[in-house]
Amino acid sequence: MTKSLVFAADTLVRFKNGHILIHTTSSPLPAFESESPMLVGWLCQFARPTVAATAIDALKPADRAGVASVVQYLERSGALVEANALATAAGASDDAETMARIHRHLRLLARSFYETACDLLGFGPHADRELMKRSGAGVERRLMALLAASDGLRGELDALRQTYIKPQLAALGLDARGQPHKLHIGCGKNPLDGWVNIDVYPAPLAMNVLWGLPFADSSVQYVFVSHLLEHLFFPRDVKPFLAEVRRVLAPGGVIRVVVPDIEQCIEAYRNNDQSFFASRRETWPWWPENPTRLEDFLAYAGAGAEPAYLFESHKYGYDYETLSRVLSEAGFTGVVRSTYMASGYAALRVDEASAVAKAKYGDRYYSLFVEAKRPD
Repeated sequence: MTKSLVFAADTLVRFKNGHILIHTTSSPLPAFESESPMLVGWLCQFARPTVAATAIDALKPADRAGVASVVQYLERSGALVEANALATAAGASDDAETMARIHRHLRLLARSFYETACDLLGFGPHADRELMKRSGAGVERRLMALLAASDGLRGELDALRQTYIKPQLAALGLDARGQPHKLHIGCGKNPLDGWVNIDVYPAPLAMNVLWGLPFADSSVQYVFVSHLLEHLFFPRDVKPFLAEVRRVLAPGGVIRVVVPDIEQCIEAYRNNDQSFFASRRETWPWWPENPTRLEDFLAYAGAGAEPAYLFESHKYGYDYETLSRVLSEAGFTGVVRSTYMASGYAALRVDEASAVAKAKYGDRYYSLFVEAKRPD
C-alpha cells in the first residue's frame, strides 16, 4: 500500500437508513457500507492523493488491519484509484478517442437531464414525498446536489480558460491586445488563410465562442460568421455573442453573417415545392430520407432541437427581417442584404470557404447573406 491513492471522480457517498455508502457510478461490486462516521471521516483524506500505507500506519495498531481491508475493497471497486496511474493514463490517452468518449457522455447526459425533468414534472409532488419516505432526501435536495456537482465542474473549467487560450494565441503569433485583423468564427474544417479561425476543438483557435472573444476592444477589422448563429439559442446566447463581436470590431469594421434562409424554406413549404425539399438530400447525402415538408422545414428552422445534439442542432431560424433587427439591436448599423461572394469588401468575399454557404438549389443559394458595420 505504498501507492498514492485518491477517490475517483465518479465516487459517490450516500446516506441510507443510518448507513453510509461509498460506491462509484460504474463498479459491478456492491457499495461499501458502514455505520462508522469516524471511519468515513478518516477515508475523506483520500479526496487528495494520499499514500495509503503512511495513513494506515498513523492509526492505532488494533485498527490497522480492518481499515486496510476497507481501503483494499475500495480499490477493487474503483472508488479509490492510483493517482499516478490517472496522470499516466491521461497523458497516454489518444485525443480523438478521449473526445469521442466525452462527446458520447455529453449526449447521454443532456438527454438524461431532459428526461428527468419531464419525469419530475409528470410526477408532481408525488416524487418528492415518496423519495423522502424511502431515503430521507427528496427531489429538491437531489437536484441541488446535481447543481452543485455541475457548478463545481463549471467552476474548474472556467479557471482553465486563460491558460488554455493563451498558448493557442501564442502559437498563432497573436497577442490578445494586438491586431488580429480578421476573425473567421465557426470555421469548421475550412480555415481561411490570413484569418484567425475559431471553432470548438480541434480548430486553430479552439474555444466556446460563448466565453467571449479573447481580443481587445476595436482590434478587428472584419468578422466572418457562416452557419454558426443558427446553432446558438436565440436570444439568450445570440445577443451576447453579437455584442461581443461588436466590442472587438474597430469603428467601421464589418461583420458578414451567413445563415439558413428560412424565408426560402417557408416559400417552398407554402408552394408545395417538392423538388426543393428533394434537392436537400442531393446536396447533403446525410440528410434524412423522405421527411415530410413540415419535418424538413421545422428541423432546419431549429424547432424542437434534440438536447443530445448539443451545438450541432439548429436552435433558431432567420429571415432577413429578423436577422437585420437583431444586428441593429446589438448596435450595428448599415445592415444590408448581400448574395453569395458579393460583399462590397474584397476581404469578405470568402463564402466559398463554407461548404454550406455555397450549397444551392437551382440558381438559388440555401443561405441568407447579411452584412453590418460597427458605427464609425
